[in-house]
Amino acid sequence: MINEIRIMQTFNLVDAKGAIHTYQNYFVDGINGINFAPFQVDGSVSTLGGDNSQIKVLFPATQYAIQLVGKGKGNRKSRLTLTTNLISSDEQIQDSFISQEIYIGIGASFSESTVELRFNTAADAVASNFPARRLNQDNVGILPLDSALSLR
Repeated sequence: MINEIRIMQTFNLVDAKGAIHTYQNYFVDGINGINFAPFQVDGSVSTLGGDNSQIKVLFPATQYAIQLVGKGKGNRKSRLTLTTNLISSDEQIQDSFISQEIYIGIGASFSESTVELRFNTAADAVASNFPARRLNQDNVGILPLDSALSLR
C-alpha cells in the first residue's frame, strides 16, 4: 500500500505598486483562476524560537519571475503570503489550509537558470514571559532592525 502526500503552495505577492501576483505549484493547467508556476520554497517557514527566519523562493528564470523582481523594486518592498494546502486523492483542495505565513521582501538575486526571492518573517514570535508592555526605548533600548531585543 502506497500513501501519497499531495501538497500545493499558493504564492500571493503584493509588489511595491500594490499589484497582486498569485501562483500555485501543483495544478499545471491552473485552478480557480490561479495560474501554475514552478516555484520552490527553501528555508524554515516557522520556528518556536522566534529568530526572524528567512526563506528563499526559487523560480526558473522566466519572464514573469524577472518581472516580479522588477515590480517589487528588487523585492525590497513586497509582501508575500504563502499558503500550504493538502490535495486529496481525487485532486481536490482540502477546505482548510495547513499553514499560512506572511513575509516581507528583503532582496533578490539572479542566475542564468533561476530567480531567487528572499523574505524575512513579518512578525516574530514572543516568549510567554515577555512583559505585557508597549515596546519603547525605555524598556528595550534603541529598537533594532532584527529580532535581537535586550530587555531592561
